Amino acid sequence: MENALRSLTKDGMEVPLSGEKCRIRIRWAESEGVDVLLDEGVLIISMPYAEELEYVIARALLLASPYLVSPYLVAVFGEKLAHALTVNVAYRHASRDLRVLTRLDNLVSRLTAGDAEFRNVMELVRRADQVSHYSHIFLPEVSKALQDFAVTGLDREKFRNEALELLRLLAELPELDEVAEPYLCGLYFRLVVVRAGRLEKVLLDMWEPYVDFVKGVQAKCRGLRKIYVVSAGDVIRKKVAHELVRFMEERTGAKLVRAEFYTALVFKGRPYVPAYVAELVLAPPGS
Repeated sequence: MENALRSLTKDGMEVPLSGEKCRIRIRWAESEGVDVLLDEGVLIISMPYAEELEYVIARALLLASPYLVSPYLVAVFGEKLAHALTVNVAYRHASRDLRVLTRLDNLVSRLTAGDAEFRNVMELVRRADQVSHYSHIFLPEVSKALQDFAVTGLDREKFRNEALELLRLLAELPELDEVAEPYLCGLYFRLVVVRAGRLEKVLLDMWEPYVDFVKGVQAKCRGLRKIYVVSAGDVIRKKVAHELVRFMEERTGAKLVRAEFYTALVFKGRPYVPAYVAELVLAPPGS
């Protein structure tokens, strides 16, 4: 059983974005549960005994996925909503085996039956994941916020609402018109998304409007913490991307902490489109 799971997950489920591996162990029990052994990088999945290998693996993937994002995700969002927010993580591993994928589809269908919230959240995840903003922005933001506020405590309802607002913003991002201002100014998430998508602006170094946009958001959102620069299509080349981000650093005082070129699944109806994301952190006010 665990050999098959290890083979499917390439010796461990990958923690989103970090690339670290987390090993999965199955333990037969009367009820389902997950024990997190952080020091060992292990998740122990408890579940009632079942003989069908594909069902057990699919169930284990579904149960494990929220804990790969954060050990606190289920406690904050509740089990069902946590699964809706992270089901794509399970699907990425299940897609390597058609029989496991079919079983996971069946499990998810049962969860969505008669649950409009679950279906709506899954749809937002699907849309946000098409350009991989789900993986590159939403998951790391939620994971870090839960880690930062776990010790000091957080308002669960407010955190859930802000996280879902962030997910909705990222899902709608590709369809937003040029004058829209994609930013979130909450207690737990304070970020702005700069869409470097206009060919003439990027290639002709017309970058001042991007800085003006960020400064305009800062004027409305004191304590803005993050700037995300995103692009998809054939607009940004690596050299230009680095120069644009350096310009943003110089003009805003932000510091680059992460930048990545990748391939988006779909962008405006086009499959497998080159994409880019850069994460910049702003200094706290008065520092």
